Amino acid sequence: MSEDQKPPHIRLAVENDQRELNRRTAEIDLRWPLKTLAANFIRIVRGAGSPAELGRQCAEVVQAYRNYHAALGEWPSSYLISETLSLRHRENHATSDRAWEWEEAMRQMVAGGLQVAASQLLKQNTQQRAGESEMFDGLRVIEKQRSENAAARMQKPKPKPRKPGKRRPKPDDSTDRGS
Repeated sequence: MSEDQKPPHIRLAVENDQRELNRRTAEIDLRWPLKTLAANFIRIVRGAGSPAELGRQCAEVVQAYRNYHAALGEWPSSYLISETLSLRHRENHATSDRAWEWEEAMRQMVAGGLQVAASQLLKQNTQQRAGESEMFDGLRVIEKQRSENAAARMQKPKPKPRKPGKRRPKPDDSTDRGS
């Protein structure tokens, strides 16, 4: 077969330059240590967590930052850190407007609670009050939905109790045997 008669050769061209591959790898390597450190801090603040792990976790985050810088010649962006840690960037799984409203109210209460905790650590009364306000705004939505749910349950007609039917005598086993 001549070159003109051969079927065309299909090639897959992937254009991932090395810098972009290095960036993705460095981001992946940074995200997990950063999340575990942040989660442990939050748990310690609320009275749980592993205080003994903080030093090791901090060292892992510092090493991940250094590795990122070594691979790319720059430090991780504020956007990357915020995207990794912010609860506001999480996917919403609600399947209805009401469920979406509930999820948003829960997020609002969590965000307000975190603000309160951070403000208490630093004795920032104004910021603490702002966090409390955010928490209670979310709580109002939750309470409203719970009240509506309770009212809806009260509106549904209760099933009528069934009247007992006439009892039928059981067939006598001795008559069935043909005795």
